[in-house]
Amino acid sequence: MEPITIALGLAKLTGLDKKIGQWIGGDNGEAVASKVVNIAQTLTNSATPEEALARVQQSEELQNQLKMMLVNRENELDKLAFQNTQSARQMQISALNQDDKFSKRFIYYYAWFWSVVTALYIGLITFTEIPEASTRFADTILGFILGTVVASILNFFFGNSRDNSRRNEIQDIQQSLKEQ
Repeated sequence: MEPITIALGLAKLTGLDKKIGQWIGGDNGEAVASKVVNIAQTLTNSATPEEALARVQQSEELQNQLKMMLVNRENELDKLAFQNTQSARQMQISALNQDDKFSKRFIYYYAWFWSVVTALYIGLITFTEIPEASTRFADTILGFILGTVVASILNFFFGNSRDNSRRNEIQDIQQSLKEQ
């Protein structure tokens, strides 16, 4: 089996399927999956990923231990999963240190351009008549703009709510482990 398949199986067993799914769904998903599988193999002292999965399936104690190990290494896995965001921010810091004003301000021009285009597009499809045959295209483009373009700009400049949701998830996990 592939590491991603095994990692998702382990995630389901530990109840961390949402969190691990987010990590694996990123650009570095394969690396994150391999790391999760390696953690499980180390914990279970297994020679193969399949053997680690089987041992975790058979033992509730191993499931809880794996869950705690993954929670304890969450920052490491989070960094691995979202390295691309960090490299974009590092690139912007480098650009700000240059003498070329266009390079310094490019990301801001880019964000302004897409913000204006988005506002114009939303205004046009809201207040103008769209031909019946083009409605699906307009909806698809609107979904892309709102879900990708706007979200990426806001995420780049203002960060995201991952930290708050992570804190809540850790508290929930710790509470459920105390109850067992």
